[in-house]
Amino acid sequence: MKYTMGKLLGVIFVVFFTLCTANSVNAIGVTSTITVGTNPEGITYDSGKGEIFVSSMANNTVSVISDSNNTVVATIPVGSSPRELVYDPGVGKIYVTSYDSKVYVIDDDTNKVVANVTVGFYPTYLAYDSGKGEIFVSNMGSGTVSVILDKNNTVVATVNLVAVPTGNFGTGLQPQALCYDSGKGEIFVPCREGSGPIHVISDTNNTVVATILLPETVIIREPEAACYDPNKGEIFVGNADNTVYIISDTNNTIVDSILTLGGPVGFVYDSGKGYMFLANQYDNSISADYNSVSVISDTNNTIIKTIGVGMQPKTLAYDSAKGEVFVANSYINTVSVISDSTSVPDQPGNNDNNGGQQNNNGDNSGKKSTPGFELLIVIGAAAFVLLLKRKR
Repeated sequence: MKYTMGKLLGVIFVVFFTLCTANSVNAIGVTSTITVGTNPEGITYDSGKGEIFVSSMANNTVSVISDSNNTVVATIPVGSSPRELVYDPGVGKIYVTSYDSKVYVIDDDTNKVVANVTVGFYPTYLAYDSGKGEIFVSNMGSGTVSVILDKNNTVVATVNLVAVPTGNFGTGLQPQALCYDSGKGEIFVPCREGSGPIHVISDTNNTVVATILLPETVIIREPEAACYDPNKGEIFVGNADNTVYIISDTNNTIVDSILTLGGPVGFVYDSGKGYMFLANQYDNSISADYNSVSVISDTNNTIIKTIGVGMQPKTLAYDSAKGEVFVANSYINTVSVISDSTSVPDQPGNNDNNGGQQNNNGDNSGKKSTPGFELLIVIGAAAFVLLLKRKR
């Protein structure tokens, strides 16, 4: 009898844990949608002010969203066709790339441009190096990476990627969405031309110390985005073959891959949940009018959730204070807000282009799973009865 009781209690525990996990995943969903400027391309979270900065490429502006009520509180004119942004908490500034070969610097106290830095041709993506207080900028048209010191907003180095050999596939041009690996003090730079290499830059001397190639069997070699997972010491790289390749920073080798729904162009890591959120720019599995964001668990590198957002989601930002992910939908000029919370309130649907569309599984991800809760009560009662019998 004792052995049977133990087995039953074990089963109850497994069921309890599974239900808790399922409820947590099912609760992830869109909670609101915010209208911003035309053609939003870049987005970043300002942890010092609790604000989200969104660049609107067609308007030459940056919108500022307060995360307290998800409304636009300021609009800042910036350069020519502003693209991507990054927040520097060390100086309280937002850095914005612009197609006039400059990086504009916004003070988050005044929401005004306070400086601009001339970099290479066609600067697009940025990464903040917290260890050095530097901003790394990928210049797509120059095949280089500019390094800006945030103390005085000057370029202190230019890393030439074109001159770096990449095996039998040629050289790597057009650096894309780079990321900073705080564990190693390195910057990972995917490149879209040639062999599609991922260059690794050491921030100690701003030189390329390694080059990672996609498997030889990969035909489409256009990696576009990289994101660092500090929990695993891994870098997630989205490639144009609709695959995410996972690199271990221990030996700079590809250790896993994940097939996605289409056009993996942007990532953000949710440190609160250990999830990687991925924008699927060309996924129409939700419907012809919506694209999606996939949620990847870094425990087993599998997609555990797909969420319908607006058309052409490009970039994402994680709000650590609210447990929310903000998604820039480039085609319909909106930002979708996704909650990673297990207690997301019911959403009646938004009066906007998002249309209340939540996911492709037929359930409304913005709602709690009440049947699961009732089941937990029953299981808890059964466990209590078993314990009483065991004592007798």
